[in-house]
Amino acid sequence: MGRVGLLWLCGFAVGCAGSSWNGSIYDDGVVRYRVGERASGFERVEVEDNDLAFHDRRLGTISVNSTCSEYEDVPPQALLNHLLFGMEERNFRLEEEVTLDGRGAAHAIVDVSLDGVPISLEIYMLRKDGCVYDLTLTSARSRFAEARRAFATFVRGFSVLETRL
Repeated sequence: MGRVGLLWLCGFAVGCAGSSWNGSIYDDGVVRYRVGERASGFERVEVEDNDLAFHDRRLGTISVNSTCSEYEDVPPQALLNHLLFGMEERNFRLEEEVTLDGRGAAHAIVDVSLDGVPISLEIYMLRKDGCVYDLTLTSARSRFAEARRAFATFVRGFSVLETRL
């Protein structure tokens, strides 16, 4: 599952120039945000097109990405579909609106197939201060319930601290 989760996240990168990470706060010069605690076993990995990614070989991958650009007011479902591009056999177990960092956010749990491998995703998508933030858990279905508990703590601690557009 580890390899599939990382492949889904677009492959390995050589690093993120101009960004900093102090263990709880990410800053790339445009956005600065805090994330919640990670369960032991989740180690940071560099993944192309993601601000942060953490991988646990048993539980899967947690990732966070911010996109700050001039874009039309795209509906949350369209943004979610963009994240699921390339996934097959999409089965939405949950789609709801929740509050994250004091704002409305889309929340979804989706069973998908990636290259024939069944995986489960949990996604939170938040729009705030001109940016879109997506927090994603990618896990083998057999470990998804356990991985969700770790992800919940991570998500509960998420907050945008500053946006410099």
